[in-house]
Amino acid sequence: MGGLDTEDKHRVGELWALGMVLGYAAANLFDRLAVANRDPEISLVGPLLRGLPSLILGIVLVWKNGTFSQLRRASAGYIGRRAILPFVWAGLASTAGLFAYYFALRMGGVIVTIPVLETYVIWGVLFARLYLGERITRPAFAGFGVLLTGLVALSFGELQVQALSPQWVWAIPLSGFAALTYGISGVFWRDGQLRGAHQSTAILLQFVTSMAVALAVPLFANFSFLARISSRDALTLLVSGILSGVVGIYCMFTALRRMSVARVFAFSGLTPLLATLGAHFLLNEFLNPLILGGIVAISVGVTLTQVFRPSEERQA
Repeated sequence: MGGLDTEDKHRVGELWALGMVLGYAAANLFDRLAVANRDPEISLVGPLLRGLPSLILGIVLVWKNGTFSQLRRASAGYIGRRAILPFVWAGLASTAGLFAYYFALRMGGVIVTIPVLETYVIWGVLFARLYLGERITRPAFAGFGVLLTGLVALSFGELQVQALSPQWVWAIPLSGFAALTYGISGVFWRDGQLRGAHQSTAILLQFVTSMAVALAVPLFANFSFLARISSRDALTLLVSGILSGVVGIYCMFTALRRMSVARVFAFSGLTPLLATLGAHFLLNEFLNPLILGGIVAISVGVTLTQVFRPSEERQA
């Protein structure tokens, strides 16, 4: 009976992990819808509107779990500056990456941007090696190779078609920069949690920082362009924030309670494939066999990298 219970637990966990993938992939499509108009300044407000639901989620989770004491110096549960700062760095880095991500989506669309964004797993593993001293397994190196092969195939495939814009090539370094910041942010997250921060505290700290950075850009621009942003685009970005920052995160944490970390994050390899197919069938982005093959390779590479993480990272 115990074996059946464990099997059922994993099956439910897999459904939650698929919900995570659906949430993140759908968010990518809504982001593309928002930045597809002719006003490039929508990309400047994207991080602000997308981050708002995550900030609200962080506040609710801290209240629900009673973890605000981790941030109060006078409290016995105070986690200290060295546990708090990693989430501040994560918020700064990831928000800078979000700005790049929105401009990349505008120039290259989902089919170019999202697969390149998945290289965050490479940067995360490499930065974890430098910052936390975590080892890199040989199968993970194989995953890197498959992922990079997929990126080359994706690039050649894009050269054979009429791109969304003449600047599509710029989407590659922009989304690559976003991937770098996401990978680094993930390592900072791990560092902060190893120092005792609860997940709810982590979400709150990161998105308080993220919102501060996201607000600074419109403030610098005197908020003048906000009047030109349509309510449709603003709502689309908010929906994206709910899908990624609430649905995706909730599904991920629920799946982690039922399966190992490596198994849950192995599902993340499905995100670029699902987002690509959605962009092709729903947003009419062009897809040829070479591009599709490259994206499949990227998905396989991401999965290999996540499955064969070091054993010390597999604690559920």
